[in-house]
Amino acid sequence: MAKLLFTTSAFQSAGRTVQRVPILLDRNMRLVEPACRWLLYLALIRGQTRSPETWRTYGEALYDWWQTLEANDWQWDEVTALELSAYRDHMLSQRSEHTSRPYARSTVNARLRALGLFYRWCAVEGLVRRSPFTASELRVRGRQSVAELTHGRPGLRSRQGSEITVRNAPTLPRPLPVELLQTVMSQLGVRDRLIVEWSLMTGMRRMEIAAMDVSTIRSARSTRLLTCVKLCTTKGNKPRRVYPPLPLLDRTRAYMREERGVAVKAARTRDSRYLEPSTVFLTQSASPMTPRRVGAMFSVAARRAGVGTSFHALRHTFATTMLQLLQREALHTPELNPLLTLQALMGHSDISTTAIYLRVLGTDLDAVERSVDELYSALLR
Repeated sequence: MAKLLFTTSAFQSAGRTVQRVPILLDRNMRLVEPACRWLLYLALIRGQTRSPETWRTYGEALYDWWQTLEANDWQWDEVTALELSAYRDHMLSQRSEHTSRPYARSTVNARLRALGLFYRWCAVEGLVRRSPFTASELRVRGRQSVAELTHGRPGLRSRQGSEITVRNAPTLPRPLPVELLQTVMSQLGVRDRLIVEWSLMTGMRRMEIAAMDVSTIRSARSTRLLTCVKLCTTKGNKPRRVYPPLPLLDRTRAYMREERGVAVKAARTRDSRYLEPSTVFLTQSASPMTPRRVGAMFSVAARRAGVGTSFHALRHTFATTMLQLLQREALHTPELNPLLTLQALMGHSDISTTAIYLRVLGTDLDAVERSVDELYSALLR
């Protein structure tokens, strides 16, 4: 079957090193030339696609599609809307290998749209006669709907869709109740509980937590109540700051000295050539925790606890809880703008994305009110 690889520090383009660019191989371990050309175009040329995580998302979409092509003996440049529809229906009937839950319609649509971009590019480049996607224009009225559809790109009044994508009604973020959080966290060890707490207490994404550097923790500047930690690996590669509570930082430093230190020492004993990773969180074999592994770890714990959720729900929980706290503070500090403050804490490029959490508060204000004190008092004990 097809295989997805990623470039290392040995890969260079125009004299600069470019890591983590997806490379797709077919069942015979040969480069899938059209797919690799498009992925390199996204990573090296297209100015709007600068994040390695975005490259990975597109690479994984092509990887899954090429596996389907090979399993059905379809030719990539001869497929029609019929084959794409069959692929869509197959995804809708399957469960994710990471979460064991059915694929969300948004995930199915995201993969189809990635394929739509790929085939349209191939048509422009003359690699196919025409794209198998039939494009239609989805016109959206009202600023709020546009912002939700485009995830923070106000002013965009239409976008290209496809008749193959499925209807997907926008849903509000779903914060986790305290009792369910505690049930899931009871399934976690020291390292994994710390990872969860970093997301709950700062709103960090799993890719940001996985990339967090040891030197960042050691050099973090502390005040009487909070610590400022600078993140360099973020969505869109825009550096931002988060503010973990001091008890969380102390527990993380203790993990680095003890559990992490033991794993590194054992790895050096096994292999004298072992080089210690710079990232904070390591596996038992002392290799870096990847974003995918972080998400899988939480999904396994949630499944054992009988709770249907995902790691990203922790970020939603932080955002909802923090917005409620900021709104309380604004009653006594009129110059404080809760939404702008939350936007900075979340690292959102557009405030319309942050504003979604106002609707979450509006739908279940009493539940959020009850959860604020419980959540933070439970995690800071």
